[in-house]
Amino acid sequence: MWRWQHGIKEEELGFDMAPGNDEQDSVKEYSCDCEPDEILIPEMLKLTALQFEDGKLSEQAEVGKPSGRREVEMPSGRIDIVVDTVDRTLTVCIDGKAYRSFPVAVGKPSSPSPPGQWQVVSKGVWSGGFGTRWLGLNMPWGKYGIHGTNKPWQIGDLVSGGCIRLFNHDVELIYDWIPVGTQVVIIGNPFGPLRNPRRELGPGERGPDVLAVQKRLKMLGFNPGVENGMYGEATIDAVKRFQEAHSIRVTGVVTDEVYDALGLRLFE
Repeated sequence: MWRWQHGIKEEELGFDMAPGNDEQDSVKEYSCDCEPDEILIPEMLKLTALQFEDGKLSEQAEVGKPSGRREVEMPSGRIDIVVDTVDRTLTVCIDGKAYRSFPVAVGKPSSPSPPGQWQVVSKGVWSGGFGTRWLGLNMPWGKYGIHGTNKPWQIGDLVSGGCIRLFNHDVELIYDWIPVGTQVVIIGNPFGPLRNPRRELGPGERGPDVLAVQKRLKMLGFNPGVENGMYGEATIDAVKRFQEAHSIRVTGVVTDEVYDALGLRLFE
């Protein structure tokens, strides 16, 4: 069970997760949309310039609550990461205890950060919209990660395509702490893997809501094939069989009627 301590959730994080593949793709192939998408007004440019002097955090920066400091001792012990999308914090846990928390930006409502238990499967030094460091996660329907940003004024907001963004100085601080294989728990979505409103799912869709449908179909005896969050032929066939068995118009598409029949409802 989760318990609250100093405003964050913690527990013994002993999850059994299959290892992911170490991704070595170029930045442009990742699924999040963290490249600049707005005109940088003079105030924003000044803010970015204040943050960094010769590649280091300026002590005069007044951006949110920057928390990275180079004198922080590198932790020892089992490391896990908990991302709370409501509090918009990333907490590094050592042996199941909270060690240090950082402010983050998370997914916007149309592309929420996927809740669940994940794993760091790649690390890299990036640039541009990905900031200065990248920690890739093993989400099967796309490529998402924990990374820095060239938009420090957005930390604390719901702005990303699903990735977790930190101040560059914070992601640089934890980068050496986090080995490949580190487990990452994303919590805080009151609707679990579903979006509000629930989106219609059909061929080619990807995401945690697809994965939730696949798992529920499998549990109810309608085999959707590989449970990977990708809406392929096997999932289409399973949805059609489910629709036929429940006297729902057979389309192979998950609508509100299918969500309700599956028991995948939204509760406030």
